Order: sequence, then structure tokens, then C-alpha cells
Amino acid sequence: MATVRCPKCGTINPNGRRRLARCRRCGEALGKCRYCKHWDPQLLDCTSLTRPTDAKILDGDAVLNCPEFSSLLVTGGAIGWVTWRRVWKTAALAIAVAAIFVGVRWFQAPRTAPPVLLKTSLRVPATSFQDEGFEVTVFVRNQADHPARSVQVLISGRSMTHLICQWVDPSEAFMEASPKSVRTLLGDLEPGEIRSVQLHFSATKPGELDLTAHITAANLETPARLRISSEVIP
Repeated sequence: MATVRCPKCGTINPNGRRRLARCRRCGEALGKCRYCKHWDPQLLDCTSLTRPTDAKILDGDAVLNCPEFSSLLVTGGAIGWVTWRRVWKTAALAIAVAAIFVGVRWFQAPRTAPPVLLKTSLRVPATSFQDEGFEVTVFVRNQADHPARSVQVLISGRSMTHLICQWVDPSEAFMEASPKSVRTLLGDLEPGEIRSVQLHFSATKPGELDLTAHITAANLETPARLRISSEVIP
């Protein structure tokens, strides 16, 4: 079925060829004489050969329900094609907007840093007196050619049940402590940079220590582990 485009709002009307049709959106009369192929805008009259010569039409906006009405507004396309064309245009616009949105999110998303290689070591006394406590110092060096992100040191083990972390140096490295572990933060390490953290423990009873230092980083594939072996004597 041929469609008719409203000259006022541009809406496609599937039944616009009817002489008394109106636009389904704005209500414009689509059967006006000025919208007919027989209307001459210079003569301001109908040129249909079947119309009596003494019957002049002076008003181009007249809607006469004339049997000779032939619309100038016909688009020539089927309503199905027009509808599908709109659907495809809408879909293409939606895809383009979605692609832009995904691109912006991808650009704003934090990039995953490449894996790093850390060299770790520690310093702990072989023996210490219970009333003095002892220090554990963990050293970390970034051996990669790119930064190590958010390097952390966590000390845990079964001996933590009778140990108390008294202080951490530097103090700003301290994150949290519990009866089972102590966590510290060294931060980001540039290539070749070395940092250390020292933790002072007091012991509630003597005995051998069984602890482990876990060194992690946001871009470290496998955490490093260092065994802490020492003895607290009365």
C-alpha cells in the first residue's frame, strides 16, 4: 500500500491517499485541493478535465471529497518498507551509541598492570628474650622493568596465638592486625626499588616460632612466601 507523507510534520500515513484522510500525528487534512495533482498553484484553480469550466475552486485548502483527487504526497514506498527502514535506522543508531559507550568504558577502565618479579628476604633473630620481644624485617625488591602495584606483606602462622604486634616501622605501612595475622602495605615499587617493613612482636610465652611472611602485589601472579623460624627464650 502506498504511503503519504504529511507536509506539515513529515509523518508517514498508510491511509493518506483517502480524500478525507487526516495525518495521524498532527491532524492535517491530507485531501486538500493544494495536495492534488490537478491543482495549479499559479492559476489557483483545478485543472481536471472532468471538472466543469464554470466551477472554479479559489481555495487551495478546501477539502471537497472530490472523486478526481490524486495525492501529490504519495511517497511511493510500501508501509512495510518504511517501517523496516525506520527499524534499521533505529537499530543502527542504537548500535553506534552502544559502541561509543563500550569504548568510553573501556578507555576509563583501569588497566591491568603486567606481571612483576619480586625478590624478597627477611631478617629475624635466631633467639630472643621473652621480656624484650623481637623484630621481623621484610625486604622487597622489584626486579621487573615496570612498577609493582600495591605490594603488601602479611605475617601469619600458628605462633600468632601467643604473639602481639607492638609497632610497625614505618607506621604508615600498618593496615590491620588480628589474633591470626598482621597486614602491612609497602605501596607501589618502581623498577629496581627496594622497600622494607619492620614489625616488633612481644611474646606471651617462650617457645619456637612458626610463622610465614606472605608478599603479594596486584600484578604478582604467585605470592612469595618466607618461612620465619626463631625461638623465644625465658
